[in-house]
Amino acid sequence: MNGVYYRKSLGGLGRKPRSAPTNDTTDYRSEIARIAPDDKLPTYMTDDGVLMRRILSAEADVLVSESHSEALRSLNEARERPSYTLILCGVAAVGLVFSFVSQNPVAIGVFVALLVAAYTIGNMLDIPRRNVVFAYNLEPAAEERYKALVGAIDRIAGSSKVWFVKAKGDITNLHAWKKNAGASALVDNKETSVSYALPPGVASNVTPPVIMIDGKKCYFFPDCILIEENKRFGAVRYETIRTAVRDQRMIMDSAPSDATVVGQTWKYVNKKGGPDRRFKDNRQLPICLFEEIGMVSDGGFKGLLQVSKHGISGSYGSAVTELGRVTKELKDAEPLLITREV
Repeated sequence: MNGVYYRKSLGGLGRKPRSAPTNDTTDYRSEIARIAPDDKLPTYMTDDGVLMRRILSAEADVLVSESHSEALRSLNEARERPSYTLILCGVAAVGLVFSFVSQNPVAIGVFVALLVAAYTIGNMLDIPRRNVVFAYNLEPAAEERYKALVGAIDRIAGSSKVWFVKAKGDITNLHAWKKNAGASALVDNKETSVSYALPPGVASNVTPPVIMIDGKKCYFFPDCILIEENKRFGAVRYETIRTAVRDQRMIMDSAPSDATVVGQTWKYVNKKGGPDRRFKDNRQLPICLFEEIGMVSDGGFKGLLQVSKHGISGSYGSAVTELGRVTKELKDAEPLLITREV
């Protein structure tokens, strides 16, 4: 779990629970065996007996849209080719190490020069072999919609904290409920961030925003989300993506600077929801109102983000939808693939 008692979702915020979960002694591992085959979703059990369901997405190399198949094939093939830069620099570096060991000033100077030459020559050889170029020429409508999406992502980036969700699970037993501040569910999440960068091996006239979601680097290009995972690439077109934004109340160890605090609870609660006096370190924890952004594509891509600043995520969903409508109709919203240096 990413954290123990913090980062949890709550139902019935600010209200006394109608009833605490019962101290159920169900064999939860048997429950996993019963549920997992039906749902076809991997699950795991916490030490508190909470059944967690992972947010699983299709792997990058199976996310291939027809319009991007050639570009992805060229990009994946290019990245699989050996790097002459690494090979030549590696040989020169080995010689440099031996020259330092032998304390030969002449040899050191020679191998330093060879290392510089190896990097220069290797890079010249690698550029046309291991790189592709995405050149975009957008219609005004597509450009306007893309700018709207970038603006929406910038607002997400401006949030104090951004997380992606790895798994969720409902709390159904009394022990876990009391230990986890009276939360109704656990959330396993990990902090992420938004940046601007090009994927390795790609040159373009557009530098897209990038969000890391559970091991996948998601590059938001004008025509698709290019996904990098384990040095392989896939693509998801915007018109295939469905989004949803909702409020999410979370118990936090400490509130992010821009969070809306809507209540408080205790680190350890009793059956009535009040403080458990048996714990000397029991203290009040803030309940924050965050936003969740869910994304699902027809091809199996899934992503779930949480942002600490409330009221900024609504424009993201509409921007994805509108960009998908435009790029679906405009052929020149797709990149011109060039496999040589320009």
